[in-house]
Amino acid sequence: MAKSKKANLKWTFSIKETKELAVHPKSNLITWSVSGVATSPEGVDSFFLATNNLDPRYPDRFKVNWNGKNPRMPKPTGHGVQDEVKAAAHSVSEGFLLSRGARIAIARQCKLLLGHKLTPVTEAVETTLTLAKS
Repeated sequence: MAKSKKANLKWTFSIKETKELAVHPKSNLITWSVSGVATSPEGVDSFFLATNNLDPRYPDRFKVNWNGKNPRMPKPTGHGVQDEVKAAAHSVSEGFLLSRGARIAIARQCKLLLGHKLTPVTEAVETTLTLAKS
């Protein structure tokens, strides 16, 4: 097993790709897949994944390298993350740990980037117009 790398706020983080996925049936928000890269002070890159709609109480919050109640790494990340979200993003680097502060900073970047798009989607209302003959 490769040695784990732990990212903290000394690393640089950048979002490389965002993908709009389906509308979540309960929150009525679009689910976003956000992938990015974290670069260590030594110049080594590691990939992370962030998505919203994981916590029904706060669907607009982004979770970074989410792994449910399990440790976020070194176990494979993605417990609770839908397959379509994982398929739309870079794979998470194995053995990549993120400190709480780093996860918060990345989630904040995601919210700043996509916050204006985190409003409930209104369903198209079909109306029928009946014209009365006079």
